[in-house]
Amino acid sequence: MDAYALYLHIPFCRQRCSYCDFNTYTTLSDLQAAYVAALAAEIRQVGASAVGGRPAVHTIFFGGGTPSLLTPAQLATILSAAHAAFAVDPAAEITLEANPGTVDVAYLTAIRALGVNRLSFGVQSALPGELALLGRAHDFAAAVAAVEAARAAGFDNLNLDLIYGLPGQSVADWQRTLDAVLPLNVEHISLYCLTIEPGTPMQRWLHNGTILAPDADTAADQYEAAGRALAAAGFQHYEISNWARPGRECRHNLVYWRNEPYLGLGAGAHGSAGGYRYHVVRQPRAYVKRIRNYELGIRNEAGAFPPAPLPPRSPALNAFPLSPAVADYHRVGRDEAMSDTAITQLRLLDEGLSLGAFAGRFGQSFDEVYGDTVSQLQTWELLQRRGDRLLLTEKGRFLSNQVFYRFV
Repeated sequence: MDAYALYLHIPFCRQRCSYCDFNTYTTLSDLQAAYVAALAAEIRQVGASAVGGRPAVHTIFFGGGTPSLLTPAQLATILSAAHAAFAVDPAAEITLEANPGTVDVAYLTAIRALGVNRLSFGVQSALPGELALLGRAHDFAAAVAAVEAARAAGFDNLNLDLIYGLPGQSVADWQRTLDAVLPLNVEHISLYCLTIEPGTPMQRWLHNGTILAPDADTAADQYEAAGRALAAAGFQHYEISNWARPGRECRHNLVYWRNEPYLGLGAGAHGSAGGYRYHVVRQPRAYVKRIRNYELGIRNEAGAFPPAPLPPRSPALNAFPLSPAVADYHRVGRDEAMSDTAITQLRLLDEGLSLGAFAGRFGQSFDEVYGDTVSQLQTWELLQRRGDRLLLTEKGRFLSNQVFYRFV
């Protein structure tokens, strides 16, 4: 039986950041208790639907949104359901995303006692002007206080998220953030280049001339500067956007990048398991209603649990890994699986794509499937072979999207 990563989506936020297009809500705090009950129920439903006993789980990740808005008691409810429904590895990595300013030592001590053993703080920048532009509610002093509180609570595995490529952000500005963050001596740092997404306040500001478009060349220089600074500080660059101290790579995210199975539960969550890709209904109230109706045995006029019809499909919506809250799904075909494997594994800079494992999984060598593409990318010095591995070159790291779309 496969072992799974378990992603749990918590959609609540105190305020919406200017760049954010995630499935988050700032006006649904009244729904929080009902949502926690529904998420615990969905966990039980999915676990019970598996054939052959409780599915094994080796990582749990609370993402959002702002999961640190949940109380310790609410997190205990969810984790208790997970331990009852799944065979959770005693050494499982259990991550909680948190915003600075939403946690203190007492809170973090309480959730550490529940088994949460990794925190990911959304710091984004050390500069006041940039934090204001991003719509963040905290200042950098709050980020420092959050790291100190985490250490006092017994956490020894911390990640910080940072954003570069902001409108008007210079390389010197970015270096100031790096210089402020590195002395915090955390175990993992994730760096994301800003993407201005449709429907966000930042897109409106761009269209009305309030901000200038980010400069791609400056962003590339910032990425290079970060690589040098993090290497000098002892970090290993193991994935395009992620650096870790030795042995502190994010085990949950490695599941995604290795194209291994994961379960996604909660409003808007995505999953890939049992040969299916799926996503859960996005709106939290609709999500709670679906789960509650299933628990009460309420079906719709067609005799099905979902309130809206789905495309023709073979499994029932309470068959593993699908829950009654799933909005849509499809069977992953062989071509899609091969494409996904190529794109995700090439994100891993030292590990890359194992040619032997690919052939073993698909019964066909990588060169048989993608030989012309690989030859072209090698000619352009974007891909390289290292023994049984295919990896991005240094140049390929900067042009990774150009590489990936050729495997779609």
